[in-house]
Amino acid sequence: MSDASAPAALADAHVLIVGGGASGMTCALFLARAGVASTVFDQNRSILKRAELHNYPGVAPVRGPDWLAATRAQVEGFGRSTFVDGRVAKVSAAAGRFTVEADRGTVEGDHLVIAAGQVPTPFLEGLGLETVAPVQPYVQTNVVVDRWGRASLPGVYACGVVAGFPSQAVVCAGSGANVAVGIVTALGGEFWVDHDELAKGE
Repeated sequence: MSDASAPAALADAHVLIVGGGASGMTCALFLARAGVASTVFDQNRSILKRAELHNYPGVAPVRGPDWLAATRAQVEGFGRSTFVDGRVAKVSAAAGRFTVEADRGTVEGDHLVIAAGQVPTPFLEGLGLETVAPVQPYVQTNVVVDRWGRASLPGVYACGVVAGFPSQAVVCAGSGANVAVGIVTALGGEFWVDHDELAKGE
């Protein structure tokens, strides 16, 4: 869906994504393709920085940092996402809006996606979200979510490791895409599917 055809509810929306790993980056990609703007807060702490991927379907073995760089470039190519590099200090909610305070500034948005999995998440404490103890090692906490990644506070979503998914890039990427589909569907009022079709004759 291009910006020109995006309903006002999509074109005017702004999603804050805390986490620039596989789930956060994929969420931003799917949102951008739907015409929804996002700000991605990347603390440069994704486990993919130290990984090499041999189990991503259809992709030759690739270094995690290279995959992240390529995906970020893909997201930026749609012109709907802004990246803020640095530590997130605080996240707050008031009157149905969300504010993320980071080292390099403060940004407000309509929805909040938590995609920071294996880093300490003290910024979650003030939101009062329902959480459970994580099963996976090295994970600080798990946010309780429903089928579409919605957390206990309206407007808040979680995806990837922090939502209880295994720390496999393909799984976390799918979780981020799922959350984006849920947000776009809620904004647009009808189920949204991201499809591109081959041109006739291809």
